[in-house]
Amino acid sequence: MDKTETTRQLAILAPVPEEHLLSWRKEGEQTKVAFGSMAFEVFRQADELRGDKAVEVFIYASLAENRPLNSEVTWHGLYVSHVQSRGGRHPQGMKYRPPSTASEKPRWAIFWEVEELQPLSSPIAIASFKGLGKKSNYPPRFTPEEPLLIAYP
Repeated sequence: MDKTETTRQLAILAPVPEEHLLSWRKEGEQTKVAFGSMAFEVFRQADELRGDKAVEVFIYASLAENRPLNSEVTWHGLYVSHVQSRGGRHPQGMKYRPPSTASEKPRWAIFWEVEELQPLSSPIAIASFKGLGKKSNYPPRFTPEEPLLIAYP
């Protein structure tokens, strides 16, 4: 995969608990982070559609303390791959996992891996995105509950 080139066919909108984003950022040394998910179909479809290019991922910090009334994306990165879990855990243990996930019960089907994850300098309203193949944008108060494929913004 050519990580320097991103597809313009699609992007991913995903919720990640804010504590995991902040916990990973504190570590600061890893270039890749892995988040658990049961939405394996979404990542399989993303892999089929993207070819050998990276996919931009827009992250909604879920379970945040100071959430605005209208949902916003506050983090951005590049989705590079996903791996099957082993017994609900990442196959490489905690190597790419945020420290705050250490006490999680093993329950994930896959782990989606992101590089170049960083907070955005200005939030992006989720209402400015639309689902892949959809004609209209998400409503202003829409809150993603699982990763979604979206039209490239």
